[in-house]
Amino acid sequence: MKQNFIIDSDWGGDVFQLTSILLARPKEFEILAATVVFGNASHDQNLVNAGALLRLLKADDKIPVFGGHKAPLGHKAPPQGDGAHGTDGLGGVKLPLSDYTPSDQHAVDHILETVANAPAGSITLIATGPQTNIAAAIKRDKQTMSRLKEIRIMGGCLNPISGYRLNANWNRASEELIDRFGNITEHAEFNFQQDPASAHIVLNSGIPITLFPMDCTHQLTFTPERQARLIQALMNAPKIEQSARGLIDAPRDMDGPKFGSASVMHDINTTISIIRPDLYPLKRGHVSINTDAQSPEFGRTKFTPDETGHIWAAHKITDPDAAFTEVVSALSTLYRQELQPRQTHRHMM
Repeated sequence: MKQNFIIDSDWGGDVFQLTSILLARPKEFEILAATVVFGNASHDQNLVNAGALLRLLKADDKIPVFGGHKAPLGHKAPPQGDGAHGTDGLGGVKLPLSDYTPSDQHAVDHILETVANAPAGSITLIATGPQTNIAAAIKRDKQTMSRLKEIRIMGGCLNPISGYRLNANWNRASEELIDRFGNITEHAEFNFQQDPASAHIVLNSGIPITLFPMDCTHQLTFTPERQARLIQALMNAPKIEQSARGLIDAPRDMDGPKFGSASVMHDINTTISIIRPDLYPLKRGHVSINTDAQSPEFGRTKFTPDETGHIWAAHKITDPDAAFTEVVSALSTLYRQELQPRQTHRHMM
């Protein structure tokens, strides 16, 4: 029996990655919907991106797209981002637009309708952007949302990561290493910092959650060696290779100054872990988040171990190279036809 998914995110290059893992196994997984929230780019840009990315993945005719919240609950405009994926959320990668238009139904309405009409425990929600749509659905109908099998979230940071302090221009203020608990600020990870109040609602919902915090996801980066593996795997389809490489490498200009690392592959861990759970040991407990907008630690998360808790937090990737192998395998599978060597025909004299 197939596992069913809804992907709620600020659709950008990182969502291209996680979606590819599911689409590469059509006998095992089905994506029921793509729902969109503000985040690395504006909501409306992300709505366009969702269609374009699904077209690149050859799935825009199969997966409907639904627009959602354009700002945190109770706000008219989104907070300032850091341009980690460029102004368009795609790192400047130019993609053909989808021929399919998004649905008029709001994302929250669609999530609730889909979950209500499906058998309890049959749908997993993957949430890798601000948690606004998810929190709104829980606030409106928690009973229906409790029918989810689980919510798999990329968000927060539970342990410090060595990095650098940046100035107002996003350049390093000094070469002194500091402990960072976030990427958008020194204390907060982007997805949760953009709407901590919504993250608080989701984290305290009692719905089973598997959390992939930044200190875990930072263990999978797009190193030059891994870039070379991707180029080799997709070399017979250069346009696809260039698009895939550009989308994965989009955060380089931010991750380098902040952490001295190659581009971090955050969101894809939510789906690699489905097919390779052995790579992601989990700790069970509770996660709290700072929702005080006046606090310098606004958006910071803390983990409390508890064997009765409803949150399972990944704290390690035991073999990042094995995780990246799944990325290469998924893209090679999806583009198998495009990667076939072209046949040359000789004319008989």
